[in-house]
Amino acid sequence: MKKLIVILCAVVAVFGMTSCKSSSPSDTVNAYFKALQACDYEKALTYTDITNTEEVQKQIEKFKTYDVKVVDFEVLSETISEDGESAEVEVKSTQTSSFNSNPEEGTKKMKLVKVDGNWKIHV
Repeated sequence: MKKLIVILCAVVAVFGMTSCKSSSPSDTVNAYFKALQACDYEKALTYTDITNTEEVQKQIEKFKTYDVKVVDFEVLSETISEDGESAEVEVKSTQTSSFNSNPEEGTKKMKLVKVDGNWKIHV
């Protein structure tokens, strides 16, 4: 019984330590695009530095109005500033929208900043 308790405590400690780990800028961009793929716009916006509730709702409406759908994406590169407070992630994505139902591929550089120790996409 004591062995079981020790093992359980060790497992809880490992999960506790990994949850405190700060994600990378690329992890944030990956999570953002996965949420967009799932059409979970509200969750996607949690990975941005938008904090105003009204602005979040406006952005969600834009995604819905323009019927933005991410078909595929890939992080190409990540550059973190010397002070560790900002970063740039280059991502290639394929998307459709109400403007073009044929998938369009594009590459863009996304700026990220650290907010309360977490990487956020700067909008």
